[in-house]
Amino acid sequence: MLYVMPQVSHTEKMHTDKRKNCVLGGEMKLVRKSISGIVIVFSFIFILASNPAHADWGAVGFGPGGAWGYSAGQYSQRQAWRKVNRSCRGNCTVIKTFQNLCGAIAAGPDNGWGWTSSRSMRGAKRGAMRQCRRNSYDCSLRAWACAR
Repeated sequence: MLYVMPQVSHTEKMHTDKRKNCVLGGEMKLVRKSISGIVIVFSFIFILASNPAHADWGAVGFGPGGAWGYSAGQYSQRQAWRKVNRSCRGNCTVIKTFQNLCGAIAAGPDNGWGWTSSRSMRGAKRGAMRQCRRNSYDCSLRAWACAR
């Protein structure tokens, strides 16, 4: 028995191919939309994760009668300042804030003082002592902290 393939005209073949392309085109559009949606969701998550609220504010302070205070890991300059003021029981006359750094404050017996912020604790302490010695004598560190 001999099987003969039916003859399909060129126009019929084109219509069949177009129908296949329409079906495939619709599926491809759905895949593209799904991928676009996934990319948008992950982009949004990445943006949120890369810009979190950082607790990177700190402050140091001192006052008469040996009052001193420090804060680190605060979410705002105001929070850092307030925490130092509370720890001084309101007696700090000098409060200095810093962000994403280390800070230190030194004072002498005649109320001369100095302060510095630096990327390292060692740098902050040295800078505070250097500044204090320009303004006073017999300086000592009163408070130091790092906020990162």
